[in-house]
Amino acid sequence: MIRSKKTEKSTVSSNLVVITSFLVDILDIILSLAVAILSGSVVMLTQVLEGIADLISSGLLLVGLARSGQRENREHPFGFGRELYVWALLAGIVMLTVTSIFSIFLGWQRFIHPEKIHNIYLAFSVLAFTTLTNGFSFILSLKRLLRNRNIAQVVTIFLRSSLIETKTTFTLDLMGMSASILGIVALIVYLISGDFRFDGLGAILIGVTMAIFAFILVMGIVDFIVGRSASLETEGKIRDLALSIPQVKEILGLKTLHIGSEKLLVNMVVHLQHNLTTTEIESLIHKIKENIQKEIPEAKHIHVELETP
Repeated sequence: MIRSKKTEKSTVSSNLVVITSFLVDILDIILSLAVAILSGSVVMLTQVLEGIADLISSGLLLVGLARSGQRENREHPFGFGRELYVWALLAGIVMLTVTSIFSIFLGWQRFIHPEKIHNIYLAFSVLAFTTLTNGFSFILSLKRLLRNRNIAQVVTIFLRSSLIETKTTFTLDLMGMSASILGIVALIVYLISGDFRFDGLGAILIGVTMAIFAFILVMGIVDFIVGRSASLETEGKIRDLALSIPQVKEILGLKTLHIGSEKLLVNMVVHLQHNLTTTEIESLIHKIKENIQKEIPEAKHIHVELETP
């Protein structure tokens, strides 16, 4: 049964998700930097690095969103949607280098040369606040990613979704929230045990966690750059929509390709009933395209070819 796409629309736009993440990053950097100076905690310093990486990444995504929205032209007949993948890839690389490598390095230096933390309760307060701010931004990204679908499917949806800008901000916000929580845990253990090395160990754990998140994101973006098809569910809907027209007897071939965020290229080979006039065939092809675009709005370019099996 074909389900209407109208029930899957999200009220959260991609621009809102990215801009919210951008503003949250600015606030987190200012607070974390001030507390890092006052406390001398390397965990707080990694929060600054994480915020800077997020800010740069969000800025790159905003550039990518603007450039990917350019109108198609003769040299780019399918538009500029795939350019967003490039900017998202740069954002992922920034996350992998600025945040993870420097955090691990600084954490290791503090681990082998431990120092006392000052104003630790101030650090706790800021970490709790950044957990909330990143959590708010994370919820926006999650809503945009799920688009009213079951949260139990979030991993599958994340891996298959073409919403690269949302997936990137989702990862950035999850990273920021995870970093803050890990920082709180590390400082609690530091406070309880009195072992200064836990400040450095917390920074190392944050760096490793960031590296894992960034690697998963980068590999997913590379997959889209190489050329990923639509999900089996979406391709199944496309087939059902075409076959819902009585004159369409068989789908002989179907190829799909993501050409941007929520932009899909569809190439379909169909077998129609015999004895149709040219006018009837043209009308049928138009109806096939109309049916698909009505239920699957991201299918921006649809090509229908006729063939006899």
